Amino acid sequence: MTVRMPSFLVRLTVLAFAGAVLATPSWAIGTRATTAITNTARVDFTDANGNPLFQNSNTVTTIVSQVGGVDVAPNNGPITLNPGDTHYFPHTVTNTGNFDDYVNLTAASAGGWPVVVYNDTNNNGTYEAGTDTLLTDSAGDADTTPDSGFLANDGFMHILIAVTVPAGTADGSGDVTTVTGVSVFDNARTDTATDTINITAPNVSVVKSVAPIGPQPPGTVLTYTIVVTNNGTGPANTVVLTDPIPTNTGYQLGTITYNAAARTDGADLDNADYNITNPGYITVSIGSLAGGGGTATVTFQVQIN
Repeated sequence: MTVRMPSFLVRLTVLAFAGAVLATPSWAIGTRATTAITNTARVDFTDANGNPLFQNSNTVTTIVSQVGGVDVAPNNGPITLNPGDTHYFPHTVTNTGNFDDYVNLTAASAGGWPVVVYNDTNNNGTYEAGTDTLLTDSAGDADTTPDSGFLANDGFMHILIAVTVPAGTADGSGDVTTVTGVSVFDNARTDTATDTINITAPNVSVVKSVAPIGPQPPGTVLTYTIVVTNNGTGPANTVVLTDPIPTNTGYQLGTITYNAAARTDGADLDNADYNITNPGYITVSIGSLAGGGGTATVTFQVQIN
């Protein structure tokens, strides 16, 4: 036996479904604000003589209200940098709300490192001086926080977060910069992304010893040994060792060695001299020491007066 639904039930179901399908699609929060959602029901029936009749209901209307929404992506890093480096992290800022909005944007380093926010004008993810400009406040709201500029719903823009590693930052340390986007329409709607940096830096130790040890009479020749070691993970560059000749001693000419190889005292092609670069000093230009234990050893002799 086939069961037939009354025609007014069938018609009412179809109309309601059609109203939902016609809603404006959006991958963000939903239907665009100010959209009118309307619906009218219809009842079909017959009179006593079988004549078909129908009656429409009143039309009801709902206006879609605005909902703010923000997405800041991606999370970057960790990357490895050296003290003094500046790196530009790319981010995409999207208005995921259902109406036009502005997104206030801030960035802060956990360690207080210098951070600057740029508009990636040509959207290539690379900083270009003279092309990419500082982000400014354009929303016209009460504060002066830099923002994305006008973004329609589902609209996006690109920014660059410039983080500078301070000189002298310790080897093995790190930092996280947090980028925060806030809907100007609804300040409760926020999103964040992070930029993580790990530091490789030189960590140079200098250890000096003398032989013979203990009290010594005048006329004794003392041999000084200086060991310079880079214990950090980053290279130490342009390393220069200077050592003054002690008072009450006289330098023994031609006694400088560098990594067990003899060096001359004069200003010539080797990397050491006495009394030339710095009067009264031994000066040795070591150059670069690799991270992870790069080392250099210098010796010279003096005689106690």
